[in-house]
Amino acid sequence: MLAIWHTGEVRRRSTVGAHEIERRRRRPDPGSHDTMLTSDNPTRTAELLALSFAWEPARFSRRVHEIPSVMRAGPSDPGVISLAFGAPDPAFFPGAPLAEAARQALADVPTSAVALQYGHPDGNPRLLEELGKKLAQEEGRPIEPGTLLITSGSSQAIAVAVQVLADPGDVCLVEAPTFMGTIRTIAFHGLRPVPVPLGAQGIDLDALETTLRRLQAAGTPPRFLYSIPTFNNPTGVTLPVERRQALLEIAARHGLPIIEDDAYGDLRYEGEPVPSLHALDRQGLVVRLGTFSKIVAPGVRLGFILADPALIRRLAPFKPEGSTNGLTSLVVGTYMRSGGLAAHIRTLRDGYRARRDAMDGALRREMPDGVTWTRPEGGFFVWLSLVSWIDVEKVAAATVEEQVAVMPGTACHTDGRGTHNIRLAFSLQPPDQITEGVARLARAIRAGMRTA
Repeated sequence: MLAIWHTGEVRRRSTVGAHEIERRRRRPDPGSHDTMLTSDNPTRTAELLALSFAWEPARFSRRVHEIPSVMRAGPSDPGVISLAFGAPDPAFFPGAPLAEAARQALADVPTSAVALQYGHPDGNPRLLEELGKKLAQEEGRPIEPGTLLITSGSSQAIAVAVQVLADPGDVCLVEAPTFMGTIRTIAFHGLRPVPVPLGAQGIDLDALETTLRRLQAAGTPPRFLYSIPTFNNPTGVTLPVERRQALLEIAARHGLPIIEDDAYGDLRYEGEPVPSLHALDRQGLVVRLGTFSKIVAPGVRLGFILADPALIRRLAPFKPEGSTNGLTSLVVGTYMRSGGLAAHIRTLRDGYRARRDAMDGALRREMPDGVTWTRPEGGFFVWLSLVSWIDVEKVAAATVEEQVAVMPGTACHTDGRGTHNIRLAFSLQPPDQITEGVARLARAIRAGMRTA
C-alpha cells in the first residue's frame, strides 16, 4: 500500500507543491483513487484484499519450463565440505592491490571520466590495451585493433557467441562431457547440441569427423563446435598441440567455427604451455573466450572475446548493456599495467598446485580399487570414474550423510550420460579440507559398493 501511495505522489510532484503533498499525505482527497486502500473505504479495501494473484506456471513463457534449473555455488551448511563448484578461494583475491589500482585510476581525472561514462561497446581503452599486450605474448603475434571485445565474464561471452553463430533449432557440437553452464546456455537459446566424445587427450577427432559427415549428409550441418581444449571443465584433460593442428584441419575442411573456451589457460601447474587454438588458427575460424574470474576474482565480472574483426562487429550489438563495467575495467587494466596481475598469476599457480596435489594424494590413499581419476596439469577439476556396478544412487545418498558435496557427472552431459562419473573441484578448499572431503567421499563410494 505504501508503495502505491508513493508512486502516485512522485508522479504528481512536478505539478503539486510541497504543502499540497503534505496535506494529501495526512488526508486523501475524497473520491480520488488514493482512497481505495484506506480505512475511509472499508468495503473497497475488503474487495481488493479478496483478490488473489499468484505466479502460476501458466503465466511464464514456454522457455521458462524448458530451461534446466541453475546449480548455484552459494553458502552451504558449515559442516559440509564442498568439492562441487569451481569457485576460486577468496584467500587468493588481490583485494589490497586492486584497492591501490582503484586509487590510482580515480586520481587520473580524464582517464577515470572515460571509465565512468557509458563508454564504447568494445570495452574500456586501458583494459583493451593491457589485455592486448598479454594476449600478444600468449599468441605470438600482435593483437590487431577491432579483434577484442570485453564482456561481463565468460558466461556472457559464451551467450553472445552462441546467439550470433546460430539460430534456435540449429545444431551445434559440444564435447562430452563439457561445462554445464554452456549446456544451459545452448538450451536457453534453443539449439540442438550433438555430443562428441572426449578422451584422455581431448576431443575424439575420429568421432568428430564421423559426426560431421553424418550431420552434413542429413542436411543439418553444425553451426559451431564448443571446445575447452586446455584443462577441460570437467575432466581437466588438455588437447596436445599436434591434435590441435589436426582439429583445425578438420574444421577448415568443413567450414566449422570453433568457440574456444580458455578460462583456465593461465593456471598451468606442470608441463609445457600449449598454444591456444586461436594462436594456431590461420583461417579465422576460432573464437577465443577468456575470463578474469579465475585469475583476479569472479566479482569483477570481466571476460573477453578474441576473434576476427568481422565477427567482433557482429558480436558487439548483442551486449545489451553496451560498454561493460567501465570502472572495474579501468581498475583491472591499471592493475595489469603495474605488473600486479602477472605476479598474482604466479602466486595462484603455486597455491592451486598445492591443492591439486593434495586432492591427488588423498584420492590415491582413500579410493577403493576400480575407481580412477584424472590428474590435470592445470585448471580446477578432477574427473572421477566409478566402476559400472557401483550403486550411484546409494553413493549420492551417502555423500549427504557424510557431509561432502560433489558434482554428478550427468550435469556435464547433454544426454544423460555420466551416471558413473563425479566432478571434483580443488579450487575452493584448503588442502586439509580437500583431504578430509576426499576421505568422506571414499566412505560414500564404499557404501555404494556394499549394496551393489
